Amino acid sequence: MQAFSLTDVFGNTVGDVGFFTIPIWTGILSMSVVIAMLVFAIDMTYSIQTVDRFDSPNARNLQINDT
Repeated sequence: MQAFSLTDVFGNTVGDVGFFTIPIWTGILSMSVVIAMLVFAIDMTYSIQTVDRFDSPNARNLQINDT
């Protein structure tokens, strides 16, 4: 509670600041973009697959004839 009324000459309330100011919204927006990029990067690194087939030393090699 306020001990006295905070109004200006025109009757508007003075000192009434909302919780979500412009810097707070900017921080929330920029951090959500950074977190989204981090989640995307982690998802891409989890989807990397290793090679499951290798060249066999006993198999015949690829031959290209020169003409």
